[in-house]
Amino acid sequence: MIEQLSSHQTLVFMRFLSIVALSIFFVPCVFCLPISLYAQERSATATQSSTEATIEPPSRTGWRILPVPGYAPETLLSLTVGGLYYFPQPDNSDSTSRLNQIFGGVQYTLRNQFVVSVLPELYFNRENIRLFGQFEVSRYPDFFYGVGNSMPESNREAFTIFRAAAIGSLWWSLNGKGIRNGINAGVRFDIDYQNVIERQAVGLLANEGVDSIAGRNGGLLAGLGLTLNYDTRDVAVSARKGEFFDLRLLPYTRLLGSAFEGWRGTLELRKYWTFNEPNAESNGLAHTLGVQWFTDVMTGNIPFFRLGLLGQNVSGVALGRGYFGGRFRDKVLSYVQAEYRFPIFWRFGGVVFAGTGNVAATPSAFDFTTLKHSVGAGVRFALVPEERINLRIDVGYGFATQSFYPYVSFTEAF
Repeated sequence: MIEQLSSHQTLVFMRFLSIVALSIFFVPCVFCLPISLYAQERSATATQSSTEATIEPPSRTGWRILPVPGYAPETLLSLTVGGLYYFPQPDNSDSTSRLNQIFGGVQYTLRNQFVVSVLPELYFNRENIRLFGQFEVSRYPDFFYGVGNSMPESNREAFTIFRAAAIGSLWWSLNGKGIRNGINAGVRFDIDYQNVIERQAVGLLANEGVDSIAGRNGGLLAGLGLTLNYDTRDVAVSARKGEFFDLRLLPYTRLLGSAFEGWRGTLELRKYWTFNEPNAESNGLAHTLGVQWFTDVMTGNIPFFRLGLLGQNVSGVALGRGYFGGRFRDKVLSYVQAEYRFPIFWRFGGVVFAGTGNVAATPSAFDFTTLKHSVGAGVRFALVPEERINLRIDVGYGFATQSFYPYVSFTEAF
C-alpha cells in the first residue's frame, strides 16, 4: 500500500513538474511577445509624436493567441488553446477605459475532458453597463462522492456529463459614474443543460426511487434573477487593494423550461490590503493580504451537478485548495480563506494561504465541529508585470481528507 501510494505521488508530481516547466519556459513567450511588440509600438509612437503632431496613437484593437497549460486535481494536465479579441468601447475614447474582450477557447485534459467555451466581457454607455458571460459546451468525465459533509472516500464513482450552458450577468451603474466607481444592479441569467451520458451500473447515481439523487439523469436548470454588485478593486485579476461585494438572488422556475425548481442565494465578499508600493525591481509584486468569504444557499430541488461544493465550482471560484472538487457538496456552502502574497526576487513572488468551511443540507444544519480546513503555499511568476498577469503554482493540503494537490493556473484563486 505504501509503495502504491508513493508511486502515485511520484506520477502526480512528474506531471506537475512537466506542466510547470512548460509554463515557465514556453508560455511567457506567448504572453510577452504581443505585449513587447505593443510596448515597442507605443514607444516608437511617442518618439515620433514629439516631432510629428499628426501621428496616430497605437490601436487598442487586436488579437492574441493563447495556448494556456494548466494543472488541477479535477483535470490533471490540461491545455487550452484559444484566441482573445480586444477592442475599445465604441462610445468611449478615453485611453484608460477598459477594453471590450471576447475569449474563445478549446480545452482538453488528461482525464479526457473536452470543453469549448466563449467568455465575453463587454462595456457600453461609457462603462455604465457591463455584460459578462460564460457560454460552454463540454463533455466532462468526473467523480461523485454523494451529497453531504461526511461522505467516505469509498463512495467515489465515475460518471460523464454532457453540458451546454449560458451563465452570466448584466450590470448597470446606479450613480452613472461607471461600473468600477460605485454600486451596480443588474440581472443574473443561468441556463444550464446537463445530461449524464455515462455512469456506473451500481452506485449512488444508479439508485432510483425516493432515495435517488436529484439530477441523476441530468436535465435543464434555468433561472433568471437579480444581482447587486460593488467593486473597487484596482485590478480584478490580481487585486492589491479595494473591496468586492456581490449578492445574487436567483429563482429556478418551470416558466423558463427548468426541470428543477428552487432558489439560490449567493453572497461573496473580498477585501485587499497592500503594505508597500511595488517598485520596478519587484515587477509589480507587492506585500498583499486578501480575504474572501463565499456563501451559497439553495432551497428546493437543485440537481447534484449544481450544488455548492468545495474545490473549484462551475463559475471557476476556487474554494478549498487541497480538496478534490465536489468531494463535499450540498445545498449550503460557506467558506472563508485568506492569502498573503509577497515578492521574492526579480519576477518571482510567493504566497501562503489558509481556509476553512463546510457544506450542509440547510443553514441550521451547518456543523462548525466538522469544518474542512486547508492550508498551502505557492509561487508566482510575473509573466506580464504591467498587466499583473502571473503564473500561479500552488500546493494545497486538505486536513479532512489528508490530501494534498498541486495547481497551475494564470489567475489568482480570488
